[in-house]
Amino acid sequence: MSTAVKSHRRRLRQITSGSFLRRSRMFAVRSFRSLQFTFSQLGGTQQCLRSLSGSSNVVQKNDDMPLQMENPYKQPQKGCILCNITVDFKNVQLLSQFISPHTGRVYGRHITGLCGKKQREIGKAIKKAHSMGFMSVTHKNPHFMKDPNICDIRHLE
Repeated sequence: MSTAVKSHRRRLRQITSGSFLRRSRMFAVRSFRSLQFTFSQLGGTQQCLRSLSGSSNVVQKNDDMPLQMENPYKQPQKGCILCNITVDFKNVQLLSQFISPHTGRVYGRHITGLCGKKQREIGKAIKKAHSMGFMSVTHKNPHFMKDPNICDIRHLE
């Protein structure tokens, strides 16, 4: 056998035995001690060793903290279209926007898109307008058929 093969086998035996691991740990400890000695000669041992060992929490905490900012995915609040308007039973043109032109029935909240409070107000105002005679009960007034749709309702023409 050649000398290169013998030295290679010897090296493999050393690595697999525990003596190699003990020697490598000893080397690491010695090198750390020599670094510690070198830094103590320079002065400021505590600061240098902290930065080497990674235990400087002050720097890491400031760098890793999340930024305080608004949620970029937050959607604007959807307010109903009548929240800023007072509903009156005498405003027949407004009330006629929320009834069916063919049957005269009040559209539901899922169609009108109103909040619950305003939907109740619209319903009560329409009933009051019916009882007072301002609006017809069975159909929508033909004068208001061409009005623009407030709540995106498509009617058959």
